[in-house]
Amino acid sequence: MLIIWGGIVEIGNVHFAGRKVALATQSIADLIAQERAVSDAELANLAQAGNAIMFPYPSGNMSYRMESIATDADGGIDATLGWLRTFGAAGGGGAPVPPPEVGFLLSNDSTIYVRVAYTYTPVSVLGSIAGISAVLEGLTFTEEAFAKPRRISIIPIQ
Repeated sequence: MLIIWGGIVEIGNVHFAGRKVALATQSIADLIAQERAVSDAELANLAQAGNAIMFPYPSGNMSYRMESIATDADGGIDATLGWLRTFGAAGGGGAPVPPPEVGFLLSNDSTIYVRVAYTYTPVSVLGSIAGISAVLEGLTFTEEAFAKPRRISIIPIQ
């Protein structure tokens, strides 16, 4: 009976950890989109804010990828106008950015892309029971968020 209860508690923890990853991802993208310019220090602070959102779950195994995808006057992706920063455990949260949808980005335009990856580790003592932890160890949540800059078309990094 105790093992069943422990499993239910851990399944609840898994669910809430996944929700917190989604909240952190959306919050970071939204906060970047509100700025006129960002700095490396501000982006690092946003990664720390993402870690704070994850409380009470351990955040040492989170990774962040924050990117501005910008286009030039011809509407093509311009790497010199955009920027990319990674923070955290895996240094970037996985695969490259999916290609923008046709018509999503106009010429001289940009979008903010944030990817957060979090590897779940059991929190409770009951979660460390062999049968439960074997299922939950290595469970990774990956969330992506896009946000359009609100005050300027392309947010520069300083």
